Amino acid sequence: MNSNYTEFKFPQIKAHPWNKVFRPRTSPEAIELVSKLLEYTPGLRANPMEACAHGFFDELREPGKTLPSGRSLPPLFDFTQQELAIRPSLQSVLLPSHIQKGAESVSKATPTSSSLDTEQASSSTTQH
Repeated sequence: MNSNYTEFKFPQIKAHPWNKVFRPRTSPEAIELVSKLLEYTPGLRANPMEACAHGFFDELREPGKTLPSGRSLPPLFDFTQQELAIRPSLQSVLLPSHIQKGAESVSKATPTSSSLDTEQASSSTTQH
């Protein structure tokens, strides 16, 4: 900090409402999301997982949703277990039911990373 300006008082600037910043056709959900992401107080600011779970993205969680071109959406729900563990209460929002059902059938057929770690550990001890 510059020692010559220790007593500087910043001017008070009135907040400009988001609905005046964005075009009139901007959805209320989009304005709310931006407001939560740009919250000045860190403790009140939305974290990345909360942002992903925001209602603005609900349309992307609908079954059979496609891009405007008609092509399939890219993989949007391939969260790691570590990511989902950040806020377990958001898991039901982040992973729509049609995705959860598909993931359950795949996880039953695919070994988990913890079972692979156990297998690797036991095989490394038997090889020595």
